[in-house]
Amino acid sequence: MMKNWKTVVGSLALAGVVAVPAVSMACDGKGRGHGPEKIAKELDLTEAQKDQLKELRESNREGKMAKREEMYKAYGELREAIRSGADQQTLASLGAKIGELEVAKMQSRNQMRTQFESVLTEEQLAKLETLKAEKKDRHMKKWKAYRDHG
Repeated sequence: MMKNWKTVVGSLALAGVVAVPAVSMACDGKGRGHGPEKIAKELDLTEAQKDQLKELRESNREGKMAKREEMYKAYGELREAIRSGADQQTLASLGAKIGELEVAKMQSRNQMRTQFESVLTEEQLAKLETLKAEKKDRHMKKWKAYRDHG
């Protein structure tokens, strides 16, 4: 029973990592080479579009930080409960809380992606899809090379 619970929480966490939308490239890709400046250049955004996207990032920042803190706290509670030998009901409750937070995070990312895409023209949306496909292809090639040689 405990093993299944861990699998569910692990799957939700992995889904959060894998489901990172293109908006992360545009909104907060600091340190990963995909910051707002790079995506603005790639999509040839106008100054008005850049300003709109900056406003979106700033308006979402506070909520994003609060959710991140809540998630950090929930994972800490779960780690502590596991270390202390908590009963299955307590672990399941904490797991459900983390699951809800992961779902909320994915919904928030989807909303941010939708807001981001609403600022783009049809041509820019097409270019974005091309960039996403290229990025996915590069990732899959790296994963395949890792898997084959790891």
